[in-house]
Amino acid sequence: MKLVISMLSAIALATVIGCSKQEEGPAETAGKKVDETVEKVESYTSEKMDEMGEAVEKAGEDMQK
Repeated sequence: MKLVISMLSAIALATVIGCSKQEEGPAETAGKKVDETVEKVESYTSEKMDEMGEAVEKAGEDMQK
């Protein structure tokens, strides 16, 4: 019985240690930077597309005058 309790305790301890928060590795850090860059690019291109759409609308209005 003591052996079973010892084994279960060891398994529980290994599980807790294995599941604890670990430091980020270089790949995860790089991935986060890539995600941030993609978000910035999406925001920038969306903003520029809106500006271009407004310019096209204004040009169309100017042509109708």
